[in-house]
Amino acid sequence: MADKVEKADKSDEPAVVDTQTGIFPRFRQLWNGGEHRNAVNLAKAENLSEVEWAALLDEFPGIVDVINQ
Repeated sequence: MADKVEKADKSDEPAVVDTQTGIFPRFRQLWNGGEHRNAVNLAKAENLSEVEWAALLDEFPGIVDVINQ
């Protein structure tokens, strides 16, 4: 029973995303260069996890506006 508690505790920990690797540097370059649509298309093409999308949304809240256009 203690094993189940430990597993539950581990799943409650927030997932950490390294925003200095993967698509994040390229996304940042496109976004900061004014190519918002291309940045969003890059993110969509990568099939990001929910945690990775949350990290992008945290850093670039304007993504929602671009997606909804």
